[in-house]
Amino acid sequence: MKWIPSLLIFVIILGCGSKQIEQLAIETADNARISIAAAENVGARDVAVSEMNSAEEMLINADSSLQSGDVERAYRLALRAYLHARIATEKSLAVRQEAQVKEAQAELELRQQATEEVLSNLEKLKAELAAQKK
Repeated sequence: MKWIPSLLIFVIILGCGSKQIEQLAIETADNARISIAAAENVGARDVAVSEMNSAEEMLINADSSLQSGDVERAYRLALRAYLHARIATEKSLAVRQEAQVKEAQAELELRQQATEEVLSNLEKLKAELAAQKK
């Protein structure tokens, strides 16, 4: 008889905990959807195909787990989906920045060549001017 209140408290705590985990799983799945959309917007599908596919697959599995009542698995899968989408986003941004750096380097090389040509022409003009003064 003494264990009944303890059992009831345990069941209540367990019930509240599972609701919190369920809410956390739902919120994490929503965050994963937003991250997948954001990754799409920065062109991650072209750069990080496997991460995008993994994120979408894990999100689908998370939704299925949530519907079947396995909220802990749903939370884990939704979190992994979110992380894969973030990785895809970061890879896409890194590729974009790398392309910008390469473009800037090419532009710098062209400007350096132009500067060398101007300096060369200046030296020729100085030599001509010196020859005319003699």
